[in-house]
Amino acid sequence: MDVRLETGGRSYTIDHITTNLMTGRNDIRGVRHSHPVFHIMYILEGNGLFTVGRTASEVGPGMLHIINPNEPHQFHFGTNGPLVNLESTFVLRDRSGEPAEINLFDMIEENRSIRIAEPLRVAPLSVPHRFRPMLAEGYRRILDLYDIPLLKSHFAVTVVDLLTRVETIFSSIVQSEGEPHTAEETVERAKRFLLSNRHRPVTLGETAQSVHVTPNYLCRLFKEHTGDSPMGYLQSARMREAGSLLAFTDLPVYTIAEKLGYEEPSYFARLFRRAYGQSPQTYRRHRLSADKPE
Repeated sequence: MDVRLETGGRSYTIDHITTNLMTGRNDIRGVRHSHPVFHIMYILEGNGLFTVGRTASEVGPGMLHIINPNEPHQFHFGTNGPLVNLESTFVLRDRSGEPAEINLFDMIEENRSIRIAEPLRVAPLSVPHRFRPMLAEGYRRILDLYDIPLLKSHFAVTVVDLLTRVETIFSSIVQSEGEPHTAEETVERAKRFLLSNRHRPVTLGETAQSVHVTPNYLCRLFKEHTGDSPMGYLQSARMREAGSLLAFTDLPVYTIAEKLGYEEPSYFARLFRRAYGQSPQTYRRHRLSADKPE
C-alpha cells in the first residue's frame, strides 16, 4: 500500500519509525541531539522538561509537543515523579527517498488555511479536554497494528490519521477559540481570564490552558511583558478591589475575602497587610475617618 502525503505542491511517502506508550521514566535525562524525523509526543501522566531549540518548557498531563525534523532537542523525563507519554516518530521522504525537512505547523496552516502564531509553535500545547480522548485514540490505532503483522503496511495510514487529529485540534483552537497572534495578545488574553475569574480560586495551570500554552511559558511571557507573574498580577488586582470594598461598603472582611477567591480570611488578611502596610480593619477605619466631613 503506497500512501503519500500531499503538501506544498509536493508528494511525500510516510516512513513510520516507531510509536510507543512509554511508562516509568523517572528523572531520565537524554542528550541534546537532532535528526530528520518528526516527534509527536503527548503526555498522559507525570512531568518533564523538554528543550527544543533554545526554548525549555515544562510538560505535564494533557500537553502535546511537536518536534520538527532537525530541531535540536533534549528530553528530561520525570522531573517530578514518573512520566507516562505516547509518542510517534516518523519521516517524510521526497521522491528521491531523502528525508524532507518540513515544518508541521506550516503544513497545518496550508491544509487548514489558518495561521498558527509563535506562542502556539514554540511551547507544548495544552490540549483542550474535549479533544484528549480523540488524540489518545489516534495513537492507539497505530499501536494496535503491532499486534497484526499482516497490517504493518497500514502504519502510514494511521500516521496520517494521527496528523489529521493534530490538525483538527490546532484548527479548532485557532478558528473557534481565537488565536493569540502575538505574545502580547497571549498575555492580554491571560489577563482577561484572570480578571474575569478573580472572584474564585484560580490556578496558574487553568490560566495557561485558557490560552493554550504551558504554565512555564506563560510565566515567561508575563515576566517579559509586565514584569510580574500571572498570579502576582491576579493578587494585585484582588488587593485593589479589596481596598475599594473596604472603603465603600460595610461588607465583613471574611465576606470580602470570599468574594475575591480567598477561602481563608486569615490568608487574605496577610496578603492585604503586605500590600497596604496595615490590616483590612485598620485600613477601613482610616478610610472612614478620612472621608468624614469636617
